Amino acid sequence: MPCRLRREEVVAIQVLAKKGVANTEIGRKLGVSEGDVRYHIKRKGAPDGRKDKHFLAEKFAEKIKHWVESMTRKDRPANVLDLFEHLVQEHDYPWSYKSVLRFVRARYPKPRIRTYRRVETPPGAQTQTDWAEYPSVDVGEGPEPLHAFVMVLSHSRKHAVVWSRSEDQLGWLRCHNEAYRRLRGVAAVNRIDNVKTAIVRGAGAWGVINDTYRAYARAVGFHVDACPPG
Repeated sequence: MPCRLRREEVVAIQVLAKKGVANTEIGRKLGVSEGDVRYHIKRKGAPDGRKDKHFLAEKFAEKIKHWVESMTRKDRPANVLDLFEHLVQEHDYPWSYKSVLRFVRARYPKPRIRTYRRVETPPGAQTQTDWAEYPSVDVGEGPEPLHAFVMVLSHSRKHAVVWSRSEDQLGWLRCHNEAYRRLRGVAAVNRIDNVKTAIVRGAGAWGVINDTYRAYARAVGFHVDACPPG
């Protein structure tokens, strides 16, 4: 079987061959066998046999077309994994998810935006934390601004909501303590938005973590993972 070459090496073979350099000399220069050189020279310009390849999902083309047309939205393209699960459950589709994916990619235009991507984390790996603001809430003393601290377990989506009258550092840490108490544990990573009580400058991986929050995270035992901008 021919060795796998980088694109620039394949181009070098083609250029040297056009200049009349012998295959053995090309192979010596690039450190490959003469057979590899002959293979890549012969392969140049050969038609792509995959273009008209038969797709396993072809037999379900009409069902796929109907599903795609009914499920595609203006703001999001159809999710191929959902399509595959639909075919298996409703039409006893016997082949793999990749067979459906290859068929859809070959027969339908590339979407302008990505579909939703499913992300799964193991238990105890990650929590997601952010504030929600409510400018006028009456809790007995007239309308006042309240802040909801929301921490969600990424694995199970179980959440803890802790109310606070402020978003200062004391409120930020107090809400962490209470949320961890309600969730009965501390996940390895806490993914946060770039709030000033956590990130004093910058954002995401290049953000500078607040010294107090850094010390708190080290003491409690979790890693601070700030979301990238946007």
